[in-house]
Amino acid sequence: MVGKILAGRYELIEKIAEGGMARVYRGRDLLLKRTIAIKVLKDQMTGDAAFIRRFEREAQSAAALSHPHIVNIYDVGEENGIYFMVMEYVDGRNLKDYIREKGRLPVEEAMHIASQIAEALEEAHAAGMVHRDIKPQNILFSRDGKIKVTDFGIAIAGDGVTVTVGDQIVGSVQYISPEQARGGIAIKQSDLYSLGIVLYEMVTSKVPFTGESPVALAMKHVQEEIVPPRRLVPGIPRELEQIILKAVQKDTAERYTSASEFLEDLRIVGRKESPKIAPARAFTGGNDYDDDFIMRPSHKRSKSVLLNMRILRKLVKPLLALIVMGLLVFTAWFYIENYLTVPEVSVPEVYDLSQSEAVRVLKESGLMPNEEIFYVYDDEIDVGNVVKTDPPEGRIVREDRVVDLYVSKGPEFIVTPSLTGRTEQEARVILRDLNLSMSVVREYNDDVSEGVIYHQVPGESFPSSSGDEVVVYVSQGRGPFKLADLVGYSEEGAIAYLKENDLTPVVRFRFSVGSAGYVIDQMPEPGSEVLPGQSVDLVVGQ
Repeated sequence: MVGKILAGRYELIEKIAEGGMARVYRGRDLLLKRTIAIKVLKDQMTGDAAFIRRFEREAQSAAALSHPHIVNIYDVGEENGIYFMVMEYVDGRNLKDYIREKGRLPVEEAMHIASQIAEALEEAHAAGMVHRDIKPQNILFSRDGKIKVTDFGIAIAGDGVTVTVGDQIVGSVQYISPEQARGGIAIKQSDLYSLGIVLYEMVTSKVPFTGESPVALAMKHVQEEIVPPRRLVPGIPRELEQIILKAVQKDTAERYTSASEFLEDLRIVGRKESPKIAPARAFTGGNDYDDDFIMRPSHKRSKSVLLNMRILRKLVKPLLALIVMGLLVFTAWFYIENYLTVPEVSVPEVYDLSQSEAVRVLKESGLMPNEEIFYVYDDEIDVGNVVKTDPPEGRIVREDRVVDLYVSKGPEFIVTPSLTGRTEQEARVILRDLNLSMSVVREYNDDVSEGVIYHQVPGESFPSSSGDEVVVYVSQGRGPFKLADLVGYSEEGAIAYLKENDLTPVVRFRFSVGSAGYVIDQMPEPGSEVLPGQSVDLVVGQ
């Protein structure tokens, strides 16, 4: 595809990203002389007309969004079976890479970034769009430092009816809302939950949940409570912690009701002055003792004083001996503590680092990486990067302890089963056993019985990853059709026509000269659209 020109003006220069359903290229608009990003649907996604109609319709809806913090969509088109979307090109890194580089972000910077994301969601939600996949990888920095939210190509209409197309069908599991993890419809509060997780990661440099598999991780969002961020970073303002914890409530009714409400709370905390701590009070006291109580030597010593001094001189040698012995014991303890006791260290964080980089970090921390590497499947971590360690990060262990490294070998692909001809419930059970999710589109189909699946995307034998979504098309039976003109039909002929088309005849009689036994009127009128099962009134002459 590199070098191809679409619509006579969009040149594909280089591929910069690839997802399950589309590839993204850096391109050039030859007409306007500007750099652009072009998202191209993969070939296996272009064979379904209904799917393509939804892709085009939702891309056009997303193109209607115009906001400084949303990546603009310029054009949507098709050429020789290639379906594409032309977008604003943002030449900058994403928030995930920024957090990996800087670690925990300053509170003011994190709130500034979160406010810009909230402004973008405020605009999208007002237009009836839900993003569904708010995560640091979809937050880009433009050259002027502004935040740009991208990938609205997988957004869906706020009523949850439209199925969308994008690089991923479902949101990333580390940031997914509980309702999405349960297979429900994403709503506006789902985006606010994901934004709360992103804000949590910015101020702590950690995501609240990790798991052995996407399913286990998704269940943590549903069942487990998030560790309050101030337990990890005590310096986080309590008011900001309250904003984060409200955003990530399991119950949508307990979260923020809108991005505007979320944004207003961020602004209130941002305007609040930091409390001023009074400087420690300096010690101003005088002498520790009053001069009147200082004893001065007397020129005349009494016998008792002389006796006491002789006793003290006798005690000096034993006291010196005890002191020397104590120093020897302390010195011995000091050497034993320093030379015989093995120091302890904390296992460092090497999550998502390359294998070689992780080995270097462990050795610098005084630990010994195991020569045997354990390779595991992982949907989130790139191939060759570290998924976890054993002992886990943060654990206090003896210096020179052997640490096992678990390295990603990429996602474990699942062959998508054939669901055509099955019921919706059967398909849901099959996909659940394969750790795949399901989204349903219901449409009329004259050739397939109601409740039966007649099409799926991706198709049979398509390689999917755990947690991916399969879109199934379920028949609603025969759709609306135009009613024939039955006036002049015999009573028997009109009834036979109605029953053949699953319509219910209701016959009434009216006197009519020369028309006995024939239909003289009908309701609905000829040409009206009717549905199977609907009643049709026939007026028969007598």
